[in-house]
Amino acid sequence: MTLLVSIYLIEYKSFLKLNDNSPIIYQEKYLTYLPHSGFNNQRIALENAIFLAWYLNRTLIVPPLLLFKGVAPVTFKPYGQLYKNLNTLTKTNKLHNKSVTYTMWNWEELMDFTFVKQNIDYIHCQDFNFTHLTESLHINNNSEVYKITNSYQQQYYDDPTTEHGTLFERVNLIDLKDRNEKLLHFGSLYARVKIIVQYPENQNFRSQLRYRMLINNLMMVDIVNKIINKIGGTDSFIGVHARLGDGRFAMVKKQTVRELIKRLQEDFKHIKVNNNSFCSQTKIYLATDVKKSDSFLKPFFQTFPCTYVLSDFNDLLDPLKSLKNPRDDKIIYEFLIRFVDLLTVSKGNKFYPTENSTFSDYAKVLNKIWLDTFNN
Repeated sequence: MTLLVSIYLIEYKSFLKLNDNSPIIYQEKYLTYLPHSGFNNQRIALENAIFLAWYLNRTLIVPPLLLFKGVAPVTFKPYGQLYKNLNTLTKTNKLHNKSVTYTMWNWEELMDFTFVKQNIDYIHCQDFNFTHLTESLHINNNSEVYKITNSYQQQYYDDPTTEHGTLFERVNLIDLKDRNEKLLHFGSLYARVKIIVQYPENQNFRSQLRYRMLINNLMMVDIVNKIINKIGGTDSFIGVHARLGDGRFAMVKKQTVRELIKRLQEDFKHIKVNNNSFCSQTKIYLATDVKKSDSFLKPFFQTFPCTYVLSDFNDLLDPLKSLKNPRDDKIIYEFLIRFVDLLTVSKGNKFYPTENSTFSDYAKVLNKIWLDTFNN
């Protein structure tokens, strides 16, 4: 794990934590943003923020990773409301007068920040209090902060001559680079196509970031390797993701399962029903957010009996069951098993997603990286 060194700032000595290469805090210009929604939305926003910090030559203030049990209650809201929701949640553990089961984790406990550390300076922020932030940065005047409150509606371009559509407000990055305020404070930075990159140097940086800032928690990686070995080793199974448990995905889960079955049957004619306990046919690892016993999954298991799910390897998950988050002393098993599911399904020799799922989108990225590495 990366060693973090605390810096003591006024009375807010736990608000910011520097990484090893960070400069003295009052000599730099900074950039930060507000996270929201589930892990993959937060990850995409973080990637965008890292790119912006690199391009604009600013120190990035990284918000903590918010991990929720179930559907994330902190969704996108306008800048002011989102700030209020985040601050209320972290102060009271409630949102809209309802208790929320969540924990905050340092991103470096989960992801490999080696490439990030090599290219930008960054600081880990510990809460969502604007006063703490400005006082810690020795900002005494509102004119030193540029609040980009409509960032959710914006799209950022490295090439000012690139044509753009009308869906988003266009912002040229060169204009942001010219701003002299000490802190650029964005609202949401989530969007799959938030930054339009044309120049090769910038394309290379973003590509390297996506390929190298990967989940590398040693305990999780070890569990995933043991699961894959039990299935039969690398290159021995197909990965499938069925998101069925929340929102609009729950409304169409019968259709989702039916489409996944159809696509697998079309691509793998040799997959046949096998009544033996030993699976000699092609094996499938199914990542899903519902229980194996869910009635909507019954047709899938009937069609493909050589299918494994995470609960089949419950004994291998024991190391996670006693792991505590030192920030709040919570057992974080229920927050972390989704990442074991994600990493395992992405190691298949082929991957089948649930359309429009950010979990599937990231699993596709990881699967491509894995196959590129495996084939090389």
